[in-house]
Amino acid sequence: MKKKNDGDTLQAFKRTFEIVAYGSGYETVFNDFMEMCICAFTRNPTTGLSYYEGEYLERIEPYKKNEKMNHFPHLLGILIAYMEKHKDDTEGNDLLGTFYEQELSRGRNGQFFTPFHICELMASLNEDNDTSPKNVLDPCCGSGRMLLAYSKKSPLQHRFYGIDIDPMCVKMTAINLFLNGRSGEVLCANALNPNDFRFAYRVSHFPLGIFKIESKEESRLWQMNQHIPERPKVGQLSLF
Repeated sequence: MKKKNDGDTLQAFKRTFEIVAYGSGYETVFNDFMEMCICAFTRNPTTGLSYYEGEYLERIEPYKKNEKMNHFPHLLGILIAYMEKHKDDTEGNDLLGTFYEQELSRGRNGQFFTPFHICELMASLNEDNDTSPKNVLDPCCGSGRMLLAYSKKSPLQHRFYGIDIDPMCVKMTAINLFLNGRSGEVLCANALNPNDFRFAYRVSHFPLGIFKIESKEESRLWQMNQHIPERPKVGQLSLF
């Protein structure tokens, strides 16, 4: 028997995703879904269209067969409903990260993210009495759980920065920050190499959207990593 409110669960997301991914690679569909979300979140108020309308149309084109394109809004609806429902849960609301672990990473990359209760512990250990807004960094951000855990511990409007070498993780973190009402930047790079830059996203709520950063000169985080004078440094979350 179908459970009540089953439409906002991880299982509902999986079922809908499987319909879209049938006959296609899971990684391709998951990446396309995240790219389309980022395009949809970033709208030009003058035109009413996404700043990345051309890219969105290019991404959606292969799914027009068999009307698979119609399932992407459903996936986004499930994601938003799930994140809203679980925003105060002790296990967090990282549906994207959980789905990625279970369906894409397991048995392949072996990539697993820090459990949310450990993230909350580390966030608690990093709390202090300073009431000023901070720049908070996770240099290996995964799906962004550590940053989200710290944001839950403090009502202040900090700016959150993440770095990860995996493009999928960068996109998940950007979406998770945006849908949880946080601002900052997520950089795709090797955090051990300060000069590395592949791409980045600026997560903003004024103006509203997830904006692509395609050069290191435009990246606030990359510049901070260079310790350029008059640029504020970021504080890294740490357990010890």
